[in-house]
Amino acid sequence: MEAHRVKDEELHAYADGQLEGTRRIAVERHLAEDPEAARKVEDYRAQAALLHEMFDPVLREDPGPEVNELATRLKGRLAGNDNRPAWHARPLTRIAATVVLVVGAAAGGYFGRGVTAPPQQRQTLQTFANEATQAHRFYTSDERYQVEMGAEDPGALDNFLSQRVGKSIFGPDLSKAGYRLIGGRSLPTDTGAGAQYMYINDQGKRITLFVGPPPAGKETSFSFAQQGDIATFYWVEGQLAYALIGRLSKDELMGITKAVYDDVKAGPKPREQHQQPPQQQPNPEERKPDQAQQPDQQNGVQPVSDNHHKPKDS
Repeated sequence: MEAHRVKDEELHAYADGQLEGTRRIAVERHLAEDPEAARKVEDYRAQAALLHEMFDPVLREDPGPEVNELATRLKGRLAGNDNRPAWHARPLTRIAATVVLVVGAAAGGYFGRGVTAPPQQRQTLQTFANEATQAHRFYTSDERYQVEMGAEDPGALDNFLSQRVGKSIFGPDLSKAGYRLIGGRSLPTDTGAGAQYMYINDQGKRITLFVGPPPAGKETSFSFAQQGDIATFYWVEGQLAYALIGRLSKDELMGITKAVYDDVKAGPKPREQHQQPPQQQPNPEERKPDQAQQPDQQNGVQPVSDNHHKPKDS
């Protein structure tokens, strides 16, 4: 049975159209029987589409001097790259050079998003919600990279994300809704640095709360968006925008959204401090009888008895 188990690598290959033969049939049978695996494949395909959306236009552009220079430096360092004079005949080198440059340029935005988007498309709350939904889809699809920092110390997590966002934020307590905080990460957005808190319930279902600067300063009531099986409620409270995302029904997510809103309005609660209990100092008046009878031993001086050899005279 172990040899026929469907691994994540095969799900990735299936999503990319790289799986053939009997393994493809086995994966398709597995997806028909496992809704969670089918959702993973859907997320993997969404990620691939997002990456194509980001990089394909760049790869179709004429190479500039920076790319040509970097391609020349990469020549001979990649397999199958030597002795190919024309740029269009060196796709592997071009992809590597372009990705290096694009990733460097995209460091200021979530996967490079918003680098070329016109201002009128960037300054909407709907765009903020879309970014939050894409971040949810991306980071909940792979448990290995779901959080940047765990929630073992919630206070430290809040401080870390508050420093990144530039405003005091915190992860609301959703235990009454059946969800516990497992960690979070910082993510750049078109309107500035944002933060994603991730929660999980006993069934392994994840929801995320995305917090960041709003496109406009005014507060707004709850808005709802649905992308496939992913639902999102988003709003503006004070100087921050919020988006709660999950694979839940609208009514289920609305109940949790109200809990988040109430917790945010009430403000952060004091976090439990995990401190070691202070060591109790012994009372000198309550020494044990054997300690009182052997004062020399407490001073580090060993008594000499007939059972010990006396030291030789020097």
